[in-house]
Amino acid sequence: MKFLVLFLSVLLLNIFAVVTIILRPKLFRVRLYKPMLWNFKLSVLPLMALLLNIAVFAALNIAGAHTGVPAFYPAARTVFFIGLAVWLLLLPNAGYLITELNLNHRDRDEKEVPIWYDIVSVLSLALSGIVNTLANIAMIQLSFLVAFDPEMLTAGDYAALFASGFGLILLIVTGIYLGRAVRFNSWDVLHPGAFFKKCKTHFSGPGIFKEFLLFIIFHTVFFMIMYVSFGIPFYFVA
Repeated sequence: MKFLVLFLSVLLLNIFAVVTIILRPKLFRVRLYKPMLWNFKLSVLPLMALLLNIAVFAALNIAGAHTGVPAFYPAARTVFFIGLAVWLLLLPNAGYLITELNLNHRDRDEKEVPIWYDIVSVLSLALSGIVNTLANIAMIQLSFLVAFDPEMLTAGDYAALFASGFGLILLIVTGIYLGRAVRFNSWDVLHPGAFFKKCKTHFSGPGIFKEFLLFIIFHTVFFMIMYVSFGIPFYFVA
């Protein structure tokens, strides 16, 4: 039941956020702010990729069970872990919307849009990024528990859940920082030389490493509070 509440929250917040973006130019006769819409699409992409990966993994295992061909099982795991690597690269895009909690797009408007509208729209967009992030964490934890460690569902041991949640959030927050401050995209990993060169240049600036650490600490604490507040670790253990 709690799982359904989480994904209902994800669905409703995402729908509401994108509707406010699309309706804005129609209601107030201003231009559509495409960067906001683009960032929203990137935010939902990791969850879509994860669900597709889980579906393919399940389909290969079902095929193995029905055909009796053992090769399907290692193929399923290989595909799953390749998909997992792609998902990890995309994952920071889910939470990136938290850094979009501003009203900079108002400077590009030809007419003044009521401030209350933009506050609700931007806030719902940022919140959708938060719940998208939590949904990704919940789905991957559930997938590993069901597929690789089903006994933990009734073991009453939360340590691994909190540890994996913390580790994922730390990776997400680091990716958000690299996207916001260094302007990296997920696909820039295909050019590792340029990636590390740009990182070296960025972190050699005065005070940058302190800012990085503060960003990581505060955002990690924030997402961990959200992770616990939504009760995600307690979804899986009886």
